[in-house]
Amino acid sequence: MSFLFWLFWGADLLIGLATWLGKGFRESFTDSSINIWFFILMVGCILGGLVLRLAFKKALLSLLVVALPLLVLLVWYFLDTRPAA
Repeated sequence: MSFLFWLFWGADLLIGLATWLGKGFRESFTDSSINIWFFILMVGCILGGLVLRLAFKKALLSLLVVALPLLVLLVWYFLDTRPAA
């Protein structure tokens, strides 16, 4: 479970960095920006996962926290690729 935590935490860190660096790119296409709330979620999960893992020693809860952004991206992908009715 420790390997999964650090794998997800590293993925969250890289995705958060990409979200921060590319924040103006998506905003150039539309008026609404969903990158702001996703970046806040990323920072909260990165810091919250570390605090839960290292300070409170809650391994399972910290794994769930760092897996949350990946779950959001998976749901977001499925919503964007669903066939039009």
